[in-house]
Amino acid sequence: MPSKSKKRPPHMTRPEPLRLRSSAKIGIKASERPMFSPSKSNSIPSSELSDPEKLEEELPPADGGAAAWKFLFAASTFEAFMFGLPLNYGVFENYYFQQEPFRGNKNLASVGTLGTCFFFLGAPLATPIVKRYRRWHREIIWAGWLIAISGVAFASFARDITSLVATQGLVYGVGLLIMYYPIISMINEWWVVRRGLAMGIFCSATGVSGLGMPFVLEALLSRYGWQTTLRVTALFLICACGPLMPFFKNRHPVDHHAEIAHTDWAFFKMPAFYALSFATLFQGLGMYFPLLFLPTYANSLGLSPTMGASLLAVPSLSQIIGQVGFGYLSDFHVKWLFIDRRMSVHLLVFISSFMSSICIFALWGLAQSLTMLVAFAFMFGIFGGGYVALWARMVSQISFRKLI
Repeated sequence: MPSKSKKRPPHMTRPEPLRLRSSAKIGIKASERPMFSPSKSNSIPSSELSDPEKLEEELPPADGGAAAWKFLFAASTFEAFMFGLPLNYGVFENYYFQQEPFRGNKNLASVGTLGTCFFFLGAPLATPIVKRYRRWHREIIWAGWLIAISGVAFASFARDITSLVATQGLVYGVGLLIMYYPIISMINEWWVVRRGLAMGIFCSATGVSGLGMPFVLEALLSRYGWQTTLRVTALFLICACGPLMPFFKNRHPVDHHAEIAHTDWAFFKMPAFYALSFATLFQGLGMYFPLLFLPTYANSLGLSPTMGASLLAVPSLSQIIGQVGFGYLSDFHVKWLFIDRRMSVHLLVFISSFMSSICIFALWGLAQSLTMLVAFAFMFGIFGGGYVALWARMVSQISFRKLI
């Protein structure tokens, strides 16, 4: 006797898959579209889920538009001042080395090292956390920003090298780590096709601030001393960055009841991940030493502290050219003869790394005059500084998703 088919209750019925609009209609390759899951990561009424075109229209435009540019301006301002401060630590170090209670202390370099290295070493821990808690991105930025500023403020009360390392180095570095990666994640949402250019503009902000920050810090240190300078710096960071917090928002609204996404670890099986990771590791080991020690090296040649601060402005200017240029090239689509593809990020990585090495061996290694130091600082800023603008396209090479 044939069995009668039973009708499944509604809660056991498998829903039909949502068909998204073809990426060809909007001129973006499918592999470059940001992952967008309305049912899990967006608080959009369920009645609209059957209309994918309406879902796309609900979002603010990517790669342009007022909201995208406002966010990029806010992110670049944070990059200019918050990340620019440890990059200009060479001015502080040169001053500390000649003043009590830090005179002649060989551990002063560790302050600047800690201020920058946590940003790199903490990435494997910070990235999965940022991805899992997308709806807390702005709060995480707030927390990291306040921790970093407190490090600068507390450093003004330091009485020995240990407390200076713990505050201006360790505390500031941890705050920078917490604050930075939610901003990077938001860049990946707001900028898709022109992501390389956006990262270039974002990273070059430290170059813009570097044109004036060394001179301001040198003037403040010479006139008011290191304690007052640190307190004024903390107050400035509050006034310059605090009003921009409302511009930090995700492009994709987050459903507060959504299931927390898990990290896809498939990239561990990709050779490109290891190649680019080791390249970035070794590049990072040598990238910041010339900038940190340039004022001290200039002082060893008999140049004045003011001239040492002026030298820091040279790579700051040239890295604007390098970072915007390399970022633009990473987005550039090559059409020549039988080639029809985006410019290879591996080629750009090689050019940046190779030319940076040549600058160090051929220019800084032989630099015994101001002219040679200026030539080194300018060329190293272009090629060494341009490397970080390639990170966005490196992620595109090793990840199936484009969001952190």
